[in-house]
Amino acid sequence: MKKSHLPHRTKFPRAVQELTRLAAGLAASGSHIEDTFWENQLEVKINTQLRTGNDQNLEAALELLYDTDQAGYGEFIYAIEAAIECGTLIHEDRTYDVLMFAAPVLTWSRFSIPSGPIPIAILNNLREQFQTHVLLKNVQFSLADYLFSPDQLPRGYRLTYELAGKLWAAAAGGQDLHMNPRQFAETGRFLSDTRYLLGAIAVPQGEPMFRWQETNGTGRVNNGISSVKSSKQEISLSWKTQCGEALRSLFQGCALELLLPDGFFSAWRMADRLARPYSMHATVDFLQSTLNIPTSGLRAVVAPFHDQLLEEYRVSFTPLDRNDVLYGIVWALVGEEDENSDTVTQIETTLQECNIANITLLDNHFPLEYCEECGAPLFPNPEGEIVHAEFPEEGEKILVHLH
Repeated sequence: MKKSHLPHRTKFPRAVQELTRLAAGLAASGSHIEDTFWENQLEVKINTQLRTGNDQNLEAALELLYDTDQAGYGEFIYAIEAAIECGTLIHEDRTYDVLMFAAPVLTWSRFSIPSGPIPIAILNNLREQFQTHVLLKNVQFSLADYLFSPDQLPRGYRLTYELAGKLWAAAAGGQDLHMNPRQFAETGRFLSDTRYLLGAIAVPQGEPMFRWQETNGTGRVNNGISSVKSSKQEISLSWKTQCGEALRSLFQGCALELLLPDGFFSAWRMADRLARPYSMHATVDFLQSTLNIPTSGLRAVVAPFHDQLLEEYRVSFTPLDRNDVLYGIVWALVGEEDENSDTVTQIETTLQECNIANITLLDNHFPLEYCEECGAPLFPNPEGEIVHAEFPEEGEKILVHLH
């Protein structure tokens, strides 16, 4: 998710200064061989912080680079993520390249969206789908036997690194990783949400992992033009179809869209981006089917919400001829998005894809306000007021006058 900007600090430990120096050196490098020099030193320093569980130094270095060297900031984030999700592991006198991966599932339902332990029969079916559609033959891999909601993913660099290490070891041993469900808090209930399958891959050092890395078959090269991109698209289609069927019994009463498994952080960022338009489509479908309101009878209100900086847009849905907010979604900024990004156009385009033609754009600078009683976000109505979304109670009808 988008990184919150913290107040500038002037005094940093030596470890923080060394981390920022190496990241700045990498950002300023002008050759591959110099890149390798800086990357190797930075990897050692980052791994030291991860092994000692010192997230504070990593966060402080990110903050300093954010203020002083945007290029170095980008290089440092990439280096931290690489150190966490991938590495090398020696198992039974053999060296393996290891990668922690995530397979996101976008989903929505009028009912409860599942999370928690995955039954063994479904886990075995998932293993078969991974092996058939995503991974190369004879690749060793592990799956965590738990379906994670976003708030059940490990928080912070150290905890993610620790989970990656457990998954790496399980992959090298050709086993799945058992997760104790008692260590996870119960997840919140949302109309639309993301679920994650987590696992790890282990291959002999230097060997490929994924089917799109093949140099023949689906990953062939035709007339000197690589078909890796088209190969990934084909694999993604088969993955969505076959793995979706494998998960169907677990996601009863839910609509599903599966994203292709990838490195943990890349998959996480992709899910964050795609979950926003997915949630918009889900909300419109839900309002139409539940309240029997056609899209021509709905209006969307879009407004920016700020803390110190722009953090998110909130989108309200009201009947066309009334100001009552029936439902709202949060369109959070992710990655490098900020005030200069064309986010409003993305939101408008998505609403138009949902056949919402009546759109009200507000340019007020609204604060990030939440309901004091339930903690839910407050949403804008067409008059520019911030209110609680009030979905009609069961049996209550919404009369919509169409002109």
